Amino acid sequence: MLKESDYEHVFTGSAIKANYLKNIFDEEGIPSVIRNDQDSQLRAGFGGAYTDQALIFVRKNESMRAKRIVEKKLDEEAVPPEILEKQATESRLEEEKTIDKDNKRPLIKKGGKSNRSLINIILNVGLVIYSGWRLLPLLRGEELSTWRILLSAFIFVFCSIAVINHFRK
Repeated sequence: MLKESDYEHVFTGSAIKANYLKNIFDEEGIPSVIRNDQDSQLRAGFGGAYTDQALIFVRKNESMRAKRIVEKKLDEEAVPPEILEKQATESRLEEEKTIDKDNKRPLIKKGGKSNRSLINIILNVGLVIYSGWRLLPLLRGEELSTWRILLSAFIFVFCSIAVINHFRK
């Protein structure tokens, strides 16, 4: 059994008008909640007919006052276009001022320089020296196991490339 809510539905309409009414309710001191279930309805498979519908709920003890305000604001006077535009822009994200549109993805920003820590560089240099020392017997003509040669050579090459790329940038 569902718990009875303290809120009552007073308005269904566009999200912009719902924001407009919510601001009026806030000015009047009426606690209100906006609920926009379009995404949930679309995911459930039956929300195609309910596009751009927002619901406003107010406390039950303020519902009569809120209904009168809704009737008064929406029936008597049309909502001024400048207020609707202001409400619409408040809900949008701020647009980025410098967007390059030369076939790049503008919202993905890459760091210009790789940020390797000093410990990482010291570790890479140490691994290059250690791998070189492990491969040194090959220069003297001694035989080493294939596994040791492959592993040490891989570490030597990988860490050398990392160190070279760091100092090249």
